[in-house]
Amino acid sequence: MLTLKQLGKKLKEIRQKIGFSQEFVAEELGISRQAIIAIEAGTRKIDSFELFKLAGIYNVHIEDLLEERKPVASNFQEAIMSLRNKGILSNEEKKGLLEFQKICEDYEFLKSL
Repeated sequence: MLTLKQLGKKLKEIRQKIGFSQEFVAEELGISRQAIIAIEAGTRKIDSFELFKLAGIYNVHIEDLLEERKPVASNFQEAIMSLRNKGILSNEEKKGLLEFQKICEDYEFLKSL
């Protein structure tokens, strides 16, 4: 299990890699930017609801956030991040594409049952 500081550092790294601002993540979570700063600094606990919501925003599994290993981005995620970092996609467009990817993954999983 990660310490608060390790979790905060991990959340910050993921957020920066994706290219989301603290303001955008704070708005999506319904908390202040100062709360995001404190979470990423490891000085504020994050509740389970916020953690699950962050996993959804970042399109990672909750285990990726709680375990020491780094989440592995899919080729789809890498392509979206590249487009976002080049200024081609807005945060909202990127979030929509990541949500679409999750729907496709869920569909493939359900098909295999």
